[in-house]
Amino acid sequence: MKNVSIFGAGLAGMVAGIDLARQGHKVTIYDREAAIGGSRDVHPSIHTTPLQPRQTWDYIGIDLSEFFVPTDIYPEFWYNSKRLTLPPYVQNSTAYNVERGPRETSIDHKLFALARDAGVKFSFGHELTPQELHAAPAGSIIATGLYKEVYDLVGVKYSSTYGYLATLPWDKGGAHGAIHMGRFSVDYGYSAALNGMMFALLFSRTPLHEHDLERFRQVLQKSYGLNFPRWRNFLGYFPREAKLYWNDKILSGTLCGMIEPFWGYGIVGALLSGKVASLAVTNPEQAVKDFQRFSNGFAKKLARKEKMDRMPFNKQLLRLAILKARFDCWRNQELRQAVKEPMRWFS
Repeated sequence: MKNVSIFGAGLAGMVAGIDLARQGHKVTIYDREAAIGGSRDVHPSIHTTPLQPRQTWDYIGIDLSEFFVPTDIYPEFWYNSKRLTLPPYVQNSTAYNVERGPRETSIDHKLFALARDAGVKFSFGHELTPQELHAAPAGSIIATGLYKEVYDLVGVKYSSTYGYLATLPWDKGGAHGAIHMGRFSVDYGYSAALNGMMFALLFSRTPLHEHDLERFRQVLQKSYGLNFPRWRNFLGYFPREAKLYWNDKILSGTLCGMIEPFWGYGIVGALLSGKVASLAVTNPEQAVKDFQRFSNGFAKKLARKEKMDRMPFNKQLLRLAILKARFDCWRNQELRQAVKEPMRWFS
């Protein structure tokens, strides 16, 4: 059995560590944060995501169904303060909310407990330097997420992401989700509630300014009556390519490009990439096959997204696409029964 070093105690790093430790390998996970839960600049947070539960749990070998809660209705779509009527087939799909971060209700804490039970060792407060990553043993897994210096080190192309985020206590229960589009972002904002917390994020792959945040705040107030008193901004990095290996090291998580490039869904991709990274240690040929399957189409989707972003009135085009889909359902009643998930990792 091998000694395996994993850099990054996020979802991908912990799934890889659990899988390898259960097979008898000695695993140590290093993380720059002081404790489990990722960067306090962005967590705690609530994420709404598409999910194929059975296939995902079977693939990673971990059942996380209690932490992925179906939203009470399919996430609402808004354009500024106007709620959009979606095609009727969305009622046949399910989206899920999941919490990330340092609270015990988060998926991070669940994976942390499973990892320790499997014998994984953790080293927190461990600043990861380029020199250390260079010197790491062959077969080490790098799953450090959104840090610019690591993208530069391993040669993964990336672009910047910009955002503002905020939280509120939420005593109404349930799992709610809404996506907000408008002049405030080339991408979108969203709000999501779970585990007694309402989370809001304004996200963009072009720079944001205070007036963009103010517009988004007004939208949240008009559409849901939400008033977040304190916001914090963040700067992140988004991969522009999918890449499994750097020299003799294995890349995992967002760093390797296991993220849906149009909407930016990354939670499920992180879980799956943890299993792929584990396979890269134990069965490299299968790891390459699985990675290619999951990352297939990344470049085309990213190119399509960036082309749309350059077009004038791009959000109006999305509204027209929704209107066309509703018209198609009116013309063809069979479409009303279709299941059209926005992201399918398993076909």
